[in-house]
Amino acid sequence: MDNNSQDSVLVDVVVAVHTPDRPIERTVASLMASGLPTDAGAAGRLRVTVVCHNTDVEPIRARVAPGHRNLVRFVAYADGIKSPAGPFNLGLSLATGTWVSIMGSDDSLEPDALARWVEAAVRDGADVLIAPMAHAGGAAIHTPVVRRTRTAGLDPVADRLTYRTAPLGIMRLQLVRSLGLDFPTRYVTGEDQSFSAKLWFSGASVSYGRGLPRYLVHDDAAVRVTATPRPVAEDLAFATDLVESDWFAGLAPAQRASIVTKLIRVHLFGHVLLRAEAGTWGAADAAEMAAAARTLLFAAPTAARPLSVADRALLDAVTRREADSVEMKSLATLRRTFTNPRTWLPRDATQLLHPEAPLRFMSASALVS
Repeated sequence: MDNNSQDSVLVDVVVAVHTPDRPIERTVASLMASGLPTDAGAAGRLRVTVVCHNTDVEPIRARVAPGHRNLVRFVAYADGIKSPAGPFNLGLSLATGTWVSIMGSDDSLEPDALARWVEAAVRDGADVLIAPMAHAGGAAIHTPVVRRTRTAGLDPVADRLTYRTAPLGIMRLQLVRSLGLDFPTRYVTGEDQSFSAKLWFSGASVSYGRGLPRYLVHDDAAVRVTATPRPVAEDLAFATDLVESDWFAGLAPAQRASIVTKLIRVHLFGHVLLRAEAGTWGAADAAEMAAAARTLLFAAPTAARPLSVADRALLDAVTRREADSVEMKSLATLRRTFTNPRTWLPRDATQLLHPEAPLRFMSASALVS
């Protein structure tokens, strides 16, 4: 196997854990069954670093099976920030292996995953291998929405890589360092967006591990939404900052549009639905959401063109500052009602064959495995 590190580490895996009640023992056990040796004297070995974030190390260490504890590097890290950005940055800074990977402490890997991922990446000459994902119950997670016949040499626009926000899989550490990638700590959500976007659009060779062992998301990894609502501008700061950055300005128009289309579909519309369903949507949210939408569309004016008729109706309501919560809930729900023909076609008929057009997007998504 490809192994360029002096200490024989092939893959460094960084796991961030924030509270002692998280099932870190499951994560570690799956890594120990990922097909790579953990013996410090072995070539091509695995090293697991568990970063204990704003919490004591010992209760977390105690959760890990006795036979695995000495095979894990436990590191304490306190920054007082409720974001995984800091611990992931620390773990990446400690990595020395050829490949690096990040994981949440709720998640696990299917058996032999790391060995198979490395094997495929080396075969493809890839810098990044995007892991296939599934819920622990078995249902596939259909991101990114890659073209049906493609697994290697992916194109970030044609293969819709922006829909995989978290950079889960394996990345060449040398690439991460050369790009100066890190996770910004100033956001309450979306801290991985700029990291992954810069990775996908870096020109690196990216593969997708279709048919390989999967990264599993467990039910107990559900997002815990705070009872205190945050301002829209705070929740979407990661998106507006990204599109106003010098890095974003340097991208080609089609690349900028692909990022913004995803930001509108997933994040802007998602926050509308969240607030409308909770009944908290009002004039203040409407004004801030309209401002965010203007910022996104100013950065990529063609991004809305491939959106469905239903999507555009919601976007129109956002931009006109519609403050009625019932109306916004109805529009946000309709765009996700895929039995309705308004979700099938773009308002702009010239965009029918665009990679982001509804029928192409939905059919490609259904074939992701």
